[in-house]
This record gives sequence, C-alpha cells and structure tokens, in this order.
Amino acid sequence: MDVSQYLDVFIDESKEHLQNLNTQILDLEQEPGNMDTINEIFRAAHTLKGMAGTMGYKRMQNLTHNMENVFSEVRNGAAKVNANVVDVLFQCLDALDEYVTNIQTTGDEGDNDNENLIKAFNDFLAGNEPDANKEAPKAEATSKDETADKQEAADKAEKDDDASWKKIKFAESQLVVMNEAVKEGKHVIGLTVTVQESCILKAARAFLVYKAIEDLGEIIVSNPSAQDIEDEKFDLEFSLIVISDSDTDKLIAAATNVSEIEKAVGGYVELDAASSESEKASEQTEDSNKPAVSDNNKPAASEGTGNAPAKAADKKKPVVNRTVRVDIEKLDDLMNLVSELIIAKNSLVSAATTKGASTNNVNEQIEYLESVTTNLHESVMKVRMVPIESVVNKFPRMIRDLQKKLNKKMELYMSGEETELDRTVVDEIGDPLMHLLRNSADHGIENDVALRKERGKPETGSIWLDAYQDGNNVVIEVRDDGNGIDVAAVRNKAREER
Repeated sequence: MDVSQYLDVFIDESKEHLQNLNTQILDLEQEPGNMDTINEIFRAAHTLKGMAGTMGYKRMQNLTHNMENVFSEVRNGAAKVNANVVDVLFQCLDALDEYVTNIQTTGDEGDNDNENLIKAFNDFLAGNEPDANKEAPKAEATSKDETADKQEAADKAEKDDDASWKKIKFAESQLVVMNEAVKEGKHVIGLTVTVQESCILKAARAFLVYKAIEDLGEIIVSNPSAQDIEDEKFDLEFSLIVISDSDTDKLIAAATNVSEIEKAVGGYVELDAASSESEKASEQTEDSNKPAVSDNNKPAASEGTGNAPAKAADKKKPVVNRTVRVDIEKLDDLMNLVSELIIAKNSLVSAATTKGASTNNVNEQIEYLESVTTNLHESVMKVRMVPIESVVNKFPRMIRDLQKKLNKKMELYMSGEETELDRTVVDEIGDPLMHLLRNSADHGIENDVALRKERGKPETGSIWLDAYQDGNNVVIEVRDDGNGIDVAAVRNKAREER
C-alpha cells in the first residue's frame, strides 16, 4: 500500500496536533488536575501514534506510544502530573516536531530514538522522578509486560492447530523456493494475523504488519492477495508464508506489536506435507495460476492470490505542497461566481453574434462580466486568507521556556488571533514576531524584581501581542511593561558607531 499520497495531510495534521498539545500542556502546567485537559492530551497523543504508525514512522510511533502510556496512568489516577513531567513532555513535543520536520524535508524521520525521553517516561510510571537529561542505557531492555505478551502470543501459536496458514495450497514454483531456502539454513514460517473487530482501517494495519515482517524476512505468499488486502477485501484475518532467518516467536512478536492487532499465530511449514497436498491439488485443478520463478529462485510478483506485495521503493525526498484549509462556505461562493462567469460569457457571446444587437446590450453584458470577475478575484483572495492564530499559538510556549531560562516571571497576553492574513505573509511573519517577543523578554522585562516593585509594577512582567484590522491593513503590535527604550543608551551607541 502506497501511503506517500497522504504525506501532505500527515504533515499538516501532525503540526496541528503538536500545536494543540503545546497549548494543552501549558494549561496542564497551570491546572495539573484538570481531567478535560488530560483527556484531550491523551486523545491527541493516541491520534498522533496512529497516524505515525499508519505512515510507517516507527520512532515517532514509539515515542507517542510512551507519552500515551503516561497519560493513560494519569487518567486512571495511578499517577499525578508534576513540574518535572511537564518539562519532559515539552521535550517530547520538541522531539516529535523534529521528526515531522525531518519527514517534511527528507521523507524520513531520522535515526534519533530519543531513548532518554522514553526512559524518563518509564521512570515516571515506575514512581521515580523523570529526568530526560539522563542518558538511557545503550541496550534497551524489553519490559516484563512486553516479554510476557510475546511469550503469550508464542504459546497461542503452538496451541492453535486450526490456523488458516496451514490450509494454504502451494504452487510447485513456491515449493521450489521454500525448499531452496531450507537448504540455505533459513526457516519457512506460516503466520495468520487477526485484526481487532473494532479496527476501522484494516488495510492500514495489515500494511504495517507487512512492513514489520519484511524487516525480518521475505513474504512469498499472501492469502488473500496483497491487492485484496489493500482494497480491504478480507474479514478480520490474513495469512502469510515467510522465509526468514528469525524464528516463529520473533515474527509473531513483530506482528502483534502493531496496534489494533488482536493476535498472530504461526509455526514452521512442513514442506513434505505441503508437497503432498500440492500434488493432490494439481490433479484436480489446472496449474494456470502459478507465479513465475526468477533466476534467483524467488517468485515474481503478480496479481493473483498468494503473491507477496512488491517491496517499497527506496525513499526519495518528498515533494510537500503548502496547503490552505478552506471553509466550505468560501468554496460555495467560488462555485457560484464561476457559474455566473459562465453565464456572463455566454450572454456576451450571444449579444455579440445576434444580428441587430445594440451596443448598449453588449456594454451591459461587459459590465456584468466585469462585476463577476471582480467578485471572483476577491473571493479567491479570501480563500488564501488564514487566521494569524496558526503563527502566534506557538509563542506562549516560547515565553514559558524563556521564563525558565532567564529566571524571570513573565506572562504573554494575546488578542486578535482570528485576524486573517494571506498565507504567504503568515508563513514569513513568524520569525520577525518571535524576534520582537524575545527582545521584550530578554531586554524589556527587568531582571530585578525589586526594581519593578520600586517602579510600582507587579513582580510578573507582561508582554502583549495584539493583531487587528485597520481598514485594508492588518496591524500587529508587540509591547511590554518593562524598561522601555533607554534613549541615552541608544544615543551613546549611535555616537560610538559614527
């Protein structure tokens, strides 16, 4: 299954979820016991995990899975959020943002496993104080629960004598490939994987199982076929025959590690019995669906049942388009104006070609056409407009981090986030605004709390970011209640530079 077509949507939605998580965790820092905020964070982390898993980004999926585990315990009342956890959560969001940035620029999430963050989350769940600055052990131990789950899956596989993979009939060419693999010391393993009944995207989960298994070996048979699975033409289970250096337990564990997989059962294929069954089947049916065998004794891909999916092509740098989400009402306006444009065009053609048509009639149609095109131009411009909120929402987190770094008490107040600007302007305005806000935090707000009190100001400094419409212009103001501009210092600096 080719998921590259969803890359643009994945990047846009990941950024939205990360921004939402930043906002929610800022709220959580102020109200650690707010269950609505906790539930919202859990849902956002769960959604991000599912999206990353569907796209095949395992490191991002693993990190969000650990974050989800933390909030699962917090929701259940088994753990409580504290300042250290919040710090780790923000570091986690930065790591996730790095993954998304890497994916957007290279198509790959990178090779940073962020083991220190995962260890910090596990420490928190174990009742210890999390510290993301400590290095995690180089060899990441498998948790007891995970080991138990894998063992349970293996035990089930041994007990399940009715696994569907055992009912697969092999073509002669497939038997040749499997026998050659055994001679080379490899294992031929059958797997039957069952998807949870509540799973909505069965094909996506099956695709992730394929990817996980292909990391450990070569899939030579798929039942149903890869195409049928991609089209979700299967109930809840599918079977695979795999050639691998790994044992059955490893393949089962790889399959069951995919979310929303109910179970996986498997075992070694008995080639002698399979050959006998194949001979019986060949006497009863024509051997017209055999896959061709290539020079290296591997079956070539075809459309029929029993063929493995083609391996994914080498990843290339993706072409990611900048997108704008458009309100449906704006699209309706565009549709109506385009309809009017067609009517105006037809009326003008009719007036120009009709014998005896008056100049006044033609002029009226031209005026009507001009009105429609003007309105159409305005509507297209409105479609390009997006709220400035998409830029300014990241600033409260920035001020929060500066507050800790500079050891200053500061608060950011924003207004006019709904003010709309052209998308290209919004893309470019973020860095200048960030520079202005950093100046207010670094140089505007006084370092000395006593000095602020002496000046009749509260201990906590205030920074304001206001956006508003002023005629055809949008005004964005940044101000603070700090020192202001030291005119004498500026004058002296200017003299030095002369």
